[in-house]
Amino acid sequence: MTDFRGEDDEPPFEDVTVRMTVPASIGGSHVRVELSNLFGDGPVRIARSAIGVGGRFVAISIDGQSSIEIAAGASRWTDPVDLTVSHGDEIVVDLYLPESTPYTSANGFTFDRSLPGDFVGARLFPLEGSTPVEADESREFPATNTGTEPEPDGTGWSLPPGGPFLRTIEVAGAEAKAVVVCLGASSTAMGWPQYTASLLPADARIAVVNRGIAGNRIRLDAPRTNPSWGRAGLSRFDEDVLATHGVTHLVIAYNSNDWSLPGRITPLDEMPTLAQMIDGYRELIDRARTAGLTTLLTTVTPLAPDVVGDAGREDLRRAVNEWIRTPGHAFVDFDAAIRSEADPSLLEDKYAAPDHTHPNVHGAKRLAQAMAETLARLQL
Repeated sequence: MTDFRGEDDEPPFEDVTVRMTVPASIGGSHVRVELSNLFGDGPVRIARSAIGVGGRFVAISIDGQSSIEIAAGASRWTDPVDLTVSHGDEIVVDLYLPESTPYTSANGFTFDRSLPGDFVGARLFPLEGSTPVEADESREFPATNTGTEPEPDGTGWSLPPGGPFLRTIEVAGAEAKAVVVCLGASSTAMGWPQYTASLLPADARIAVVNRGIAGNRIRLDAPRTNPSWGRAGLSRFDEDVLATHGVTHLVIAYNSNDWSLPGRITPLDEMPTLAQMIDGYRELIDRARTAGLTTLLTTVTPLAPDVVGDAGREDLRRAVNEWIRTPGHAFVDFDAAIRSEADPSLLEDKYAAPDHTHPNVHGAKRLAQAMAETLARLQL
């Protein structure tokens, strides 16, 4: 969960239903969700809610109560419901928010707002801003937008604004062989973990959990001006990795935010040394090992063209990657997967989003392919 109180992209919710769509990486027969008001300044009241798969919705409750209140700073698990989920299914969570509710605590799930009213479990979901005629033709279950492929040709990119108050979905009933938590920043949040899960066979029984946050860094928490960047990987490790039910593997998949932001968006004195970056990685690895987890690292993909011009930053990226590639580290070479053959300091055009620092949909799928191939070699 990240703190969106400082963002102005999303107005408050009042007498609307929000519908969140999450791809399932593993199947089962029971589902529960964790709802969170982690960064709220006051309680959140959810008058009615439901979870659905394949057009079948089941009402959600907490302690048997359908009307749910979540105190500021708190998270609550719903009662489990009987609902069959298969690998690759899209799970939909609907929340009806009757009162004025600020957009504060959110996760990287795709979501839609409805027209005014309670549309929990509705087959036809009338999208905000649609006319009555358009509402009749609004998105029908299942939702068609996964939040990672806004352009039909795959050349664009989209970072979901973040589904409000939904923290986790757990599927139970079929034992997972492995639970892989992907800790990272925007390139992770944009969806390669979901694409990885879709490439794995259903009988692999591998759950892939996306813990990416746009703007996130390994060493430093988000500045006050950009709270949605979240707490540093080191700060949120226990909560976002160790607290994940059944976790067996950790993927540390960070962008270059630690050294690309200082002097440009954050103070220059936040610029780390190579030794500090390595220490950050080592701490995450050591904490994972102590918890009995197997760790995979990913190399850091190329910087934006305007940042590459600063030799110090590009040199740091290459040095971090050289350290990741040293013997003794299990790693997936994301850098090699999508960098330009002509100029290794840049992304390959066919894999680059419009800003040329993030992967587009093709790039995210290429990263997913590299990750899936590595997981297969590990014979999880």
